[in-house]
Amino acid sequence: MVGTDKETDKQIDSGAPREAEAAADVLIVRRARIPDVEEMLDLINGYARLGLMLPRGPKYAYENIRDFVVAEYTSADGRRQVVACGSLSVLWKDIAEIRSLAVHPQFRRKGLGARILRRLIEDARELGIKRVFAFAKEVGFFTRFGFTPRPREELPSKLWGECSCCPKYYECDEIGLMVELQS
Repeated sequence: MVGTDKETDKQIDSGAPREAEAAADVLIVRRARIPDVEEMLDLINGYARLGLMLPRGPKYAYENIRDFVVAEYTSADGRRQVVACGSLSVLWKDIAEIRSLAVHPQFRRKGLGARILRRLIEDARELGIKRVFAFAKEVGFFTRFGFTPRPREELPSKLWGECSCCPKYYECDEIGLMVELQS
């Protein structure tokens, strides 16, 4: 079963699933917790080793745990696994960045990246953020959600704080994308 809203997520998270769900596979999107960090880092750094995203260490993950949401898969036999994650990093009063959006290879093409992104965008709206951006190698996924590619010179300088530490800084192969949020 796939939970579709926050109420379902809360119900399943609380340990009180409905009887029909108890024997089925369950997939929920929820706030990350400390025990999720190791699996989140495995996902993120697996893609980082392929050059597809920036690597993250435990210090970063623990310090920013409240920024992350995860997709947790629970098999019919009760085994749990974090199969996707992403974070919303607030940079200033009106802008935030989507970071570390990763989906386990066996769970790709099942809509998990979309669910994580929608949840992060909703979080941005709730916080009163007006603009959300992301850096990506391929723009197709983000453009489906209203993000538009922007030339580097049009992106706010606040976005470049972490970029100066990146090994690809002088030969960046990522595209900046931005979406304006409606209240």
